[in-house]
Amino acid sequence: MDNHKPRILVVDDEPVMRTITESVLAQHEFEVSTTESAEQAILMISEGFVPDLLLLDVLMPGMNGFEACRILRRRHRLEHLPIIMLTALDDQDSIDEAYRCGATDFITKPLNIPLLPHRIRYLLRSSLAVRELYDSQITLINTQQIARLGNWRMDTKGNIVRASREYLDIIGASQLPVPEQRLMLRVHREDRTVLLRQRAEMRMGRSYQIDYRLRSATDDRVWLHVHERGFPRFDERQQYVGAEGFTQDITERVAQEERIRHLAWHDPVSGLSNRTRLIELLEREIGEDTDGHRLSIAFIHLANLREVQTVLGQEIADAAIRALSRRLKGMLEEHDGSCVTEAECLQDVKLGRYDEHAFVATLPGRMSREQVDCFARRLVENLCRPLMLHGEEVLIRPFVGIATYPEHAEDIPDLMRRAMLVALQASASGGSSVAYFDPQHDRAASQRMMLERSLRTALEQGGQLQPYFQPKLCARTGRLAGAEVLLRWLHPEMGMVSPAQFIPLAEEVGLIHPISEWLIAHVFDLLADWRAWGLNPGRVSINLSADSLFEHALIPFFDEQLARTGLPTEMLAVELTESVLMQNADVAQNVIAQLRQRGIHVSLDDFGTGFSSLGYLNRFNIDEIKIDRSFVIDLEGDTRERALVEAIITLGHALGLSVVAEGVETETQAALLRDIGCDVFQGYLFARPMPAADFIEFVTGREAAST
Repeated sequence: MDNHKPRILVVDDEPVMRTITESVLAQHEFEVSTTESAEQAILMISEGFVPDLLLLDVLMPGMNGFEACRILRRRHRLEHLPIIMLTALDDQDSIDEAYRCGATDFITKPLNIPLLPHRIRYLLRSSLAVRELYDSQITLINTQQIARLGNWRMDTKGNIVRASREYLDIIGASQLPVPEQRLMLRVHREDRTVLLRQRAEMRMGRSYQIDYRLRSATDDRVWLHVHERGFPRFDERQQYVGAEGFTQDITERVAQEERIRHLAWHDPVSGLSNRTRLIELLEREIGEDTDGHRLSIAFIHLANLREVQTVLGQEIADAAIRALSRRLKGMLEEHDGSCVTEAECLQDVKLGRYDEHAFVATLPGRMSREQVDCFARRLVENLCRPLMLHGEEVLIRPFVGIATYPEHAEDIPDLMRRAMLVALQASASGGSSVAYFDPQHDRAASQRMMLERSLRTALEQGGQLQPYFQPKLCARTGRLAGAEVLLRWLHPEMGMVSPAQFIPLAEEVGLIHPISEWLIAHVFDLLADWRAWGLNPGRVSINLSADSLFEHALIPFFDEQLARTGLPTEMLAVELTESVLMQNADVAQNVIAQLRQRGIHVSLDDFGTGFSSLGYLNRFNIDEIKIDRSFVIDLEGDTRERALVEAIITLGHALGLSVVAEGVETETQAALLRDIGCDVFQGYLFARPMPAADFIEFVTGREAAST
């Protein structure tokens, strides 16, 4: 091929499709031009722009792709231009029409983007070979040797009477003529009838092109794949005098396409069928069975694989997928006899990888509910076993959701969606590791989707999300020490939505960071106004999620808000939970250091509920710890809880930290905490979380009482 970049002309009236195609082909070193109509493409070519390959959409306003292809084929020097027709029409009539009007190839939409550059490269190579055939006889011979392409001439009886050396090598003949009967003995019997019919029709003036299988001359067990085109020959009186054509050994191309097809149909990490291929196989299966086909989908959600990927890296996560897929395949190959009559069904189980964190197993309908349940639980047991990967022990938590066709869905994608829904809900709630679909799951999913949509609206429109303030009081003096900001959502129809309901949803759908930024900016504005009025609300703390803490723009955002409002940093604190810190301790340590450099206090929330709190106290440079309310509730009647709280307070003071007790609800709890040295109280005994206006009244009331 010439040194210049191959020029590709894309003709498609869909802007998005043009952009995607242009971007992908440009990445593969193609020079890409685009236009939105066949008329513009013909005008460009008429004015001298001749592409190396044309991607031509069929359905366009004005002239359609079929007519444009016919016009271009009649132009000089465009007889052999590779033209690929693009269309969503995948019926046989459309395919036949594309080839009748001169298309080189036919691709249906949506495009398989990874395959497109390979198809284009192949067609460009073939196009170049054909053009060179017309340049000279020497070029013809060299090209035939490279492309495994041979030309031939046939008499009226179907015997090959003239042929290139390459053709004779392909068919395994040593000399001419080659009788038709001898050649047909080497053609695969499934292809023989079609080839004979195509050649017979040349007597009526019809050329043909066909791919067929030919037995290798060197090994009878090997079949070559050949592509052949034949053209009838007539004399001056229009009498049929034979035919000529060429045959190409495309065995290597077929093998390469098979490899590409395997890559397109299989997950590269696990080697299992990917979601697209699995859906295609199942839809074909139920479409071919007219006797009421049944099957079950077991959706296998690997609940903590994302954490493994975050903490240990992508390499170990991929190794885990490979190990788990081997276990799944092993279950089908080596039945342990634990489930009665299941062995005969295992050969019909199909496995696939649904996405980065999930597998799918399809179970034949003849398996009973008991067998399905037994299989699913054995599956969970297998996947739960520890993995030793690169010196690291990894434990995976699988949750299996099961849905059945046709009871639970009328098509395969919807069936998979419902099985996935069950598995994800079981994972989110910490429920059973094996769960079955029922309509309640769909209702819950619909409610969740509506809640997500409402939350996005609340964030965009404003007015519904509100900061509430829960006061913190000095344990010794009773004076106001500050407040914790708590987010509340007042929905116009549902009323007050529980934070336990919408905060996890916001984290899951990626809204928690924009919500946190809005809350921080809003609280900064309130504090700036109160300070301007001469009010002193103490130090106000704001909770940060993992998404916000590890957002690279967090510190610049705080700097921007401080510069905008002029707030002194001693009015501010950030509350973090241990579970947030554990996600990436090194990054968290750096962010905490930058916050404290600016004078912003850092508080460790829910202290004592994790597994390594003491280690984190020593590692992170913080200012305050908050005793979780679960320790305070039983403080009056449980001496062990009292001893534990006393130990926490003593440890905090030894490290120079202030200690806050959350959930203080009785005078007795307050007295006990005061006696053992707690510094700050927060709880319903003193004040519930309240809107900003009520908090200001609370602040002014405390100030008036103290004077």
